Amino acid sequence: MKIAVVDDEKLWLKKIEKFLSAYYGDKKASILCYLSGKSFLDANEEFDIVLMDIEMPVMDGFEAIERYKTRFPDTIVIILTTHDDLAKKGFIFEAFRYIDKPSMVSELPEALKSAERKLNSGKTMVLKVIRAKDITVKIKNIVYIETIKRNVIVHIGQDAVTCDSAISEMERALADEGFYRVHRSFLINLRCVDSFCKTDIKMNNGDMVMLSTRKFTEFKKRLMEYRYYLANG
Repeated sequence: MKIAVVDDEKLWLKKIEKFLSAYYGDKKASILCYLSGKSFLDANEEFDIVLMDIEMPVMDGFEAIERYKTRFPDTIVIILTTHDDLAKKGFIFEAFRYIDKPSMVSELPEALKSAERKLNSGKTMVLKVIRAKDITVKIKNIVYIETIKRNVIVHIGQDAVTCDSAISEMERALADEGFYRVHRSFLINLRCVDSFCKTDIKMNNGDMVMLSTRKFTEFKKRLMEYRYYLANG
């Protein structure tokens, strides 16, 4: 378990870190603390859970969440605040829970337990790897799939495996899992889109994939719908 705590107040940062250390005890939990949204983003690390303060100078928590989610869409974000009116805005930014800081001791355990259940519930898929054993991967970890000279290459984070399956077959299997065929040679995971223009899409592993001109409008629509779905469940 890898957790980040982002809060510009050192006192609260220490309190939260102490609470998490006691909560996880002997369990393997790496807890990293940041005093600003900028330093958190600059670290460019993927976390399982992020506890984010909202009221911070220069870059508030909402902006930090929005930027971070384009890189790591699967991270669970728990908002920390002392103002309920600000906290409710967090649902727009795909916040998993919002916690009232003064009530942290009573509210945070439930949020952490629920977050752990969500992290452990990802669907899996068996990939038939050429000249190797079949492997089982979490579908959400598949960034995109491409075809090169009749080979189907599945990109999982920074890794890639060549599979004995047609891309059309994988498109059908992943039809209800947030994947979209943006080009005859590319099937992408919409949750892994970092940015895009009319001809290319940058994925969150840094790779660029081609976007068919005739699919540009439909792709934008599908991406917006999927992000709304992720944010609102």
